[in-house]
Amino acid sequence: METQVRTPNAIFGQPQRFLVPLFQRPYVWNQEQQWEPLWRDLDRVALRLLKNPQAKHEPHFLGAVVLQQVQSRTGELQERMVIDGQQRLTTLQILFDALHAELLGIGADIQAGRLEYLIENDRRFCKSDEDRYKVWPTNRDRPAFNEVMAAPSPVDYGLLKHQTARLVQAHRFFSEQAREWLNSEGAEQYLQRADAIERSVRELLQLVVIDLSVDENAQEIFETLNARGAQLTAADLIKNFVFQKLLEGGADVEKAYEAHWKEFETAFWEADVSAGRLRYQRSSLFINHWLISRTGEEIVASQVFKRFKDFADYEANVPMDVL
Repeated sequence: METQVRTPNAIFGQPQRFLVPLFQRPYVWNQEQQWEPLWRDLDRVALRLLKNPQAKHEPHFLGAVVLQQVQSRTGELQERMVIDGQQRLTTLQILFDALHAELLGIGADIQAGRLEYLIENDRRFCKSDEDRYKVWPTNRDRPAFNEVMAAPSPVDYGLLKHQTARLVQAHRFFSEQAREWLNSEGAEQYLQRADAIERSVRELLQLVVIDLSVDENAQEIFETLNARGAQLTAADLIKNFVFQKLLEGGADVEKAYEAHWKEFETAFWEADVSAGRLRYQRSSLFINHWLISRTGEEIVASQVFKRFKDFADYEANVPMDVL
């Protein structure tokens, strides 16, 4: 395990892909709680830089991400699995792309070009269309992500098929904020402001990157990190555990997801329902009842994930793909 503090320039600056496993949560960040605070922080950093571009400026810390190296053959794009922090990495890519388009819109081609290589891999390194983007989100988010990232500038959000998707809404929010920021002092200040905002996102944002080797226990670290109070349901944790086990066993996780889990990620199963005086996500409640039927024990909601894990590891005596 290696831990470093890195800027977006250091994280995304070389040809590689960051893969969000299909068994992780879809994109859930929103304007009030995440996008607006992020933009305010970026605005503050960029204004300090604009005021005194030659001074040494303190970077802004964005949090931590956990990555795991993926074994690849010589000559292929380097890949890392995103174990934790996919919301941050995906949001940064959306922000970079929206800002890139707005920089092009005011003729700041040099600044836009410096951002472009943080978003897309050089085509000479790409063997397939999927290799294009540095971050490859979970399967539920891919259609919206691909559509908005590939849309010609300026993006007409009203024409997008996935215009109501949260990723598209995030792109629209950052695009509007960037356009207003770049235009706030008139055309004579375009290039100065373009320099400040572009340098700020590349060099003055920081993430703690925990980089795991291929053989380190990603599931254990995921569980430890998400014991901090993140709003993950029992179904979220069990999903990650099940598919991590399938992945370790060499199973076709995409096929397994389509056959056995995809249905759980519909509005019906994700809705909250009452159970006594409390409310739980229907999928978590279903798993709770399934587990009770298999173990013959009464299991309280807060213990569903732990009990499922113990049952799968020590009692079921069958591979995960037939559990």
